[in-house]
Amino acid sequence: MPISNLGRRAAPAVAALTLVAATGAAAPKWTLLPAVPLPAVAANSQLHTITAVSARDVWTAGAWWDRSGVHPLAVHWDGAGWKAAALPALPPDTYLSGLDAVDAGDVWAVGSTLTSAGPTTPATPSLLHYDGSAWRTVPGPALPAGSANDLEAVAMRTAGDGWAVGETSTGTLTQPLILRWRDGKWTGSPVPKPASSTGGLVAVAAAAPDDVWAVGTETDAGLARHGLILHFDGVAWSRVALSTPAGTSLDAVAVAGPGDVWAAGRTCGPACAAAVWRLAPSGWQRVPAAGGTGVTALVAFAPDHVWTLGYQALPNNTKSDHVEHWDGKQLTAEDTGLPQLPSAAGNQGELGSATPIFAAAGDPATGELWAAGWSDPPAVTPRVIHRG
Repeated sequence: MPISNLGRRAAPAVAALTLVAATGAAAPKWTLLPAVPLPAVAANSQLHTITAVSARDVWTAGAWWDRSGVHPLAVHWDGAGWKAAALPALPPDTYLSGLDAVDAGDVWAVGSTLTSAGPTTPATPSLLHYDGSAWRTVPGPALPAGSANDLEAVAMRTAGDGWAVGETSTGTLTQPLILRWRDGKWTGSPVPKPASSTGGLVAVAAAAPDDVWAVGTETDAGLARHGLILHFDGVAWSRVALSTPAGTSLDAVAVAGPGDVWAAGRTCGPACAAAVWRLAPSGWQRVPAAGGTGVTALVAFAPDHVWTLGYQALPNNTKSDHVEHWDGKQLTAEDTGLPQLPSAAGNQGELGSATPIFAAAGDPATGELWAAGWSDPPAVTPRVIHRG
């Protein structure tokens, strides 16, 4: 896969289930949305992020590539179909990795250039804003000369307060990168940088001015990977103590309510398994998952209404979807129910949705969910599925 930067988190897959409520009414089910539009010359593509303003206003983004390199991809769902976005000119080999919306006329996207796939060195973060009619680029802060900088996620708390996270590298040292949107501009935010480890951030959740969470992975002096959690208290970022087994990566974070924070990913040894933690009044607790190989997305509607979305590695080297729901007491797997599609030689995890899930979003007003991802080569069609 040419976009090595997009492979930091494992690529999973999803589909859906029809339940019958006690009243006899049909419960929400997952459905496969029409394929997103791609250029005719696209050799492959990935959807990396998704955000939902409403059932008729959903954005998803990632990248497509051909022999000339990597190209950013953004498309919009209006409730009936997809439309490709007209993006401003961006540096060669740029992909989009994070989206978040304040409302229909205030949407942000972040991304980066690739140092390994094109002439743009060092990597420069891309920051884009949609005002309801057009996308435009927004200047970022000055970053250290010679550094490579990647943005992976963005969370906009309000129109005037938001955060973007990723990593910054100088030589062989990689550290978390955090930018803040305030007073109409992006600025760098000081981040605690332990001397004995390297690491980066891949997800962020902004619950309040003094309650922002970011997660990722760090590698200690013994080359063991551990989950990394940072918290902003309104004044400064600090490390959060969470003991994770060696081989742990955190790929998602969500806030279900005041003091109710979720972080999830996977722990890998001889095999990988989904790993979920919850911060409750008693402190961080490991939440037993019903199964799954990894969690790549969290959607938290309330303390008793949280979704984990991920994947299950199968013995034949493919990946199936894996979705679980928290009801306030336990996580329960939901069979997503779409039939498996025929798999071309070399495909990994082609489910009914043809969508290894990498991101998910929810509409708090309705409880609807959207999940986005992509197909591994030789498939070229990214997909989005919907639960509602």
